[in-house]
Amino acid sequence: MIIKQHLLEETNDYKKYNYFEITENLEEILAKDYILYKSSDFKNDSVAEELYKKNFLDKYDRKKDKEIYSLYIDDKKFEEKVKFIYSVIDYKKYINFVAKNIEIKDPLEYTIKYSILDSEGSKIEIYHISIVDISLFFKYYRDKKTPLNLL
Repeated sequence: MIIKQHLLEETNDYKKYNYFEITENLEEILAKDYILYKSSDFKNDSVAEELYKKNFLDKYDRKKDKEIYSLYIDDKKFEEKVKFIYSVIDYKKYINFVAKNIEIKDPLEYTIKYSILDSEGSKIEIYHISIVDISLFFKYYRDKKTPLNLL
């Protein structure tokens, strides 16, 4: 298990940190700056917004796809989770990972936990995702060896 933390903010004596717990199996697909997620130095917000817009908002019609909108797109927690995945996973690295890992027998060996940790010792888990969650939002056509055009 890889454990990383990064200072998000500091006010007086109180500090708040990003806290990631990542299985070694997923380290290779992480974006270079994943540890900066939600910090003022993080630069992937626009990429996550663009991917979410392209893969959900532009792809589905509110009138025709009412169920998809009501179950997923209108759910703010779903949107946040998708944007988190788009923010911390590097799509090109993911495509290489998929090409090398044709079959995964235990998806629980491929997980990322993201928490907020503070200087008081409190830890709040925000996301606990596996390769299954990631694969739902990054599609790959293995038969053509060509990824979907997500970017």
